[in-house]
Amino acid sequence: MENINDRLADLVISYYAEFPNFHEDILHTQEVACYTRIIASGEGLSQKEVSLLDAAAWMHDIGCPVSKERYGNSMPDNQQKVGIEVTDELLKDFKGFSSEEKKWISDVVGSHHNAKSATELSFQPLFEADLIVNILSGYYSMDIAPKLFKTSVKTETGKRLFKTLIKD
Repeated sequence: MENINDRLADLVISYYAEFPNFHEDILHTQEVACYTRIIASGEGLSQKEVSLLDAAAWMHDIGCPVSKERYGNSMPDNQQKVGIEVTDELLKDFKGFSSEEKKWISDVVGSHHNAKSATELSFQPLFEADLIVNILSGYYSMDIAPKLFKTSVKTETGKRLFKTLIKD
């Protein structure tokens, strides 16, 4: 039986491969998807919730390549705005998600850097996974990591992962 998220991952990887220097984008996305699943499952979310979070994790930075072309950067506001457009286009004919689920994924992509939205839209595991990967990859300095942990990591699984992976 074909897994919907495997098809989505394949779609996302194929999309990124159309752009120069795409390897980092794919690796980041894979890491965020992996940690998102670990956190969501560790928090006891249903299989359906884990699957939707996994889908959103695969899509979360989908706006970066076009944002870089259009604006010269992939700053959060730019990539989120473009990400909504790209997500809507890629999911338009994608089978397996309801229109409400597609809308939710698009909303998450358009606000995945916002802690308040993470709570409102229930994508905290993705928010924490992206934060962990961004810290591990040097996007944030290690000086700021403890503050980000205190203010942003709310799940027990995320706290455990953060303490294991991010050494003071």
